[in-house]
Amino acid sequence: MSQFFIDFINQLDSSRPVQKKVGDMMRVQLGILGTAKEKAASAAKSPRWEHLNDIGRKAAKRDEIADYVKSNAQTRVALRKLQSEIKSSLPKLPGREKDDLAGVLQDQEYRAYVRSLPQEQRDRVQRLHPDIAAAVARAPAELSGVPESVHGELVNAMLRQTHGVELARIASDVSALEWADELVRQADIEIRAAAEVQHETDFRVWARPLVDPLLTEAGTGFDDLYRRQKPETLNLLGALASAAE
Repeated sequence: MSQFFIDFINQLDSSRPVQKKVGDMMRVQLGILGTAKEKAASAAKSPRWEHLNDIGRKAAKRDEIADYVKSNAQTRVALRKLQSEIKSSLPKLPGREKDDLAGVLQDQEYRAYVRSLPQEQRDRVQRLHPDIAAAVARAPAELSGVPESVHGELVNAMLRQTHGVELARIASDVSALEWADELVRQADIEIRAAAEVQHETDFRVWARPLVDPLLTEAGTGFDDLYRRQKPETLNLLGALASAAE
C-alpha cells in the first residue's frame, strides 16, 4: 500500500497549487505510516523504561508519537479547507443579466412549458431545445418540475460543454484529495496501533488534549475531525449540480 501512495505522490502535478499542497501533506503522512510503530518502540531506550509499569510504558510510547497525532489532525483540517476552497471555486452556469427583463420572462415561459409536459418528457429535458434546457438549468429544479437528479445531469452536461478543460483539471485535484484522505486514515490506524489504543474512548482521552488547540483554531469538533467522510462529501464535482441554484 505504501508503494501505491509513493507512486501516486510522484505523479501529482506540482504546477497545480492544490496538488502541490496535497503532495507535501501526503509525504508527511506516509512518513508517519512507515515509522509510527518504530518511533513508539524507541521509548524503550529511555533509562527509566525498566522502572515503568505497563501503564507507564504505554504512556511513554504515546509521548513519543504525540507529534504524529498533531500532524495527522492538522492534515485533516488542511484537507477539509482545500475541499471547501475547491467547492467554492467550481464553475457556475452564467445567469441572466439583472437588466435582461425579456430574457428573464422568456426563461419563466420556458420553465412553465416544461412544467406542463408529461413526466416522461420532463425526465428527458436534455433532449428539448437548447434554449429551453438552459432555462431549466439556470433555476432550481422545482421551478421546472423536473427531478433533482435530472436537473443535476443537465447542469453537469452544460458545464462540461462550457468548462470541460477546467473541470478535467479540477477532477485531478479532487482525486488527489480523495487519496490523501485515505492516506490520512491509514496513518491514523498505524498511530493507534503503535499507541496500543484499545477503543475510541481510549483514543479520545489521549488525543483530544493534544489536538484541542487545533480544534479551537479550526472551529471544529473532535468527532467531526475524526469522522470518516462520506464518498459524496469527497466527490466535490457532485456539487456542480447545485452551481446554478
